[in-house]
Amino acid sequence: MNKINRVERIRYSGGLLGLLFGSSKGKLNNKVADMNERGFHLHFIHGDNPNLLIWVLRLLILIVTLGLWTIGSSELLVFEKDE
Repeated sequence: MNKINRVERIRYSGGLLGLLFGSSKGKLNNKVADMNERGFHLHFIHGDNPNLLIWVLRLLILIVTLGLWTIGSSELLVFEKDE
């Protein structure tokens, strides 16, 4: 039996707006429910490991936007389904 895999990225917002209006549970729940409707099942979650350049870029964007927004973390979700 063959499996079909699909990788989806979930991105989060940082800063004050991400803190107030962002919901990691809601985003994950919506994506998993959407993919389940298509016949895929969640197989694996891989967290983001940003390097130093990304951290500096995030800090600069946070300073320019006066703490309102910056690039948030992301996660890769691996889904699979049977052919």
